[in-house]
Amino acid sequence: MKVAGARVLVVGGVHRLGGEIATDLAAHDAALAVSSRTHDRAMEDRVAALLAAGAPAAHGVAGDASCAEGAAAIVARATQALGGLDALVYAASGPFIPRPPQEIDEAAWDASLDTIAKGFFFSACAARRRLAPGGVIVAITDYLGLQPWATFAAHGAAKAAQIHLVKILARAWAPESVRVCGVAPGPVDLADDTHREATLRAAARVASERLVAPAHIGAAVRFCLENDALTGASIAVDNGALVTS
Repeated sequence: MKVAGARVLVVGGVHRLGGEIATDLAAHDAALAVSSRTHDRAMEDRVAALLAAGAPAAHGVAGDASCAEGAAAIVARATQALGGLDALVYAASGPFIPRPPQEIDEAAWDASLDTIAKGFFFSACAARRRLAPGGVIVAITDYLGLQPWATFAAHGAAKAAQIHLVKILARAWAPESVRVCGVAPGPVDLADDTHREATLRAAARVASERLVAPAHIGAAVRFCLENDALTGASIAVDNGALVTS
């Protein structure tokens, strides 16, 4: 697949890292649909930014990806708006609040697992039915799904499930020529980071002591989309976080 001209849905593509990924794809001539829970000024601003970055088309889709019905509706509306679908990038994420495992209540647990694991699964299933031949699904996972942090039990468990789902879906759908990949960021330098202190503490524990630039994640997503031999793998883009003792 070539990114230029591809019709891509980025679930969670309005805010934070999802928005940066969508903007990177727009700069490489992809047509975009981006989703968020509500159609608000932030969504309108992101769509305008995508068009300004070079996207031949950009659309906002409101919906709740954390349930099966909502995920299917987002994929259906995005496919209609784009006139087809070549790729899904799932960048939606749940709450990212550090706390000991014993302080996580059921609501916080469900918020992470529903948005990250369940939402990805049902979005991917919905996309599979609509993808053009050679379609690609990319999950934005997390190095915390591969490395245990005591203060992010729900988030880490959800991301670990997502990483395993990448492998399962890649194996299941390979006969249909649908590829499924993951990109696992380390601590990312985001302008709208609402947990900046926690991000900086995480970066201080990384071998390189550097934050990952959003552009590095965007480049990894494009690599997943364009490398026809890649499926079932989650690529760590983490400045060495996973090799830090």
